Amino acid sequence: MLLEEMSWPEIQATLEKTKTVILPVGATEEHGPHLPVFTDTIEAVEVAKEAARRTGVLVAPEIPYGICRSTKGFPGTITIGFDALRLFAHDVLISLNDTGFNKIMVLTGHAGGQHVSALQEACQNVVAERDVLVSLVSLFDLIDNSIVEAPNDGHSGEIETSLMLALRKNLVKGKPQSNYPSRPGFLILRDVRHLMGNGIMGDPSRSSREKGLTFFEMAVQGTMKALEEMNKHFSQ
Repeated sequence: MLLEEMSWPEIQATLEKTKTVILPVGATEEHGPHLPVFTDTIEAVEVAKEAARRTGVLVAPEIPYGICRSTKGFPGTITIGFDALRLFAHDVLISLNDTGFNKIMVLTGHAGGQHVSALQEACQNVVAERDVLVSLVSLFDLIDNSIVEAPNDGHSGEIETSLMLALRKNLVKGKPQSNYPSRPGFLILRDVRHLMGNGIMGDPSRSSREKGLTFFEMAVQGTMKALEEMNKHFSQ
């Protein structure tokens, strides 16, 4: 059930059945020449919706912006700062708890290091402040890399292109060849746009809708397992 489509009396009645909600977090950033800038958000929302459909929990409106340092030089990438994401996510989690939810999963479709760290700090602070269970799940940690053909597949590559072929085929504009940008190992650069090529960090040429359906099911199952983990902990 989508929180955004419900009235407050409907939400109040639903809280009698479940006090668990999934908060999808995505990003708005380039995903190569073939995928939409909303790719991370679409994937997080769709996995959350399917897991919620199977388990009866609710899905909160998504956070569509994240920390996108490597892709910030591309048209369409909208990035926010570490503190902005940390504080915003913290306040959303607190408000969801105020509404009556005592088990909250943050499901992120964007896995940048600083992005995940900001969400982790927000979750840790909420747990320290409130009697609430919070779970932080990165969508791509739920996919078994042993079945991914492309080595070191990442941003806009085999996994994400396959998922989008399964979820929003009409938004996928072809399957470009692989691109693995060379990045400095230690040097801190102000801008890496000139090193990124077409923005792909993986191999979308190996993608398929069939793979996307498999990856999607893995992500849904992993999300459900994380929800069950919260239920078990809450009952102890």
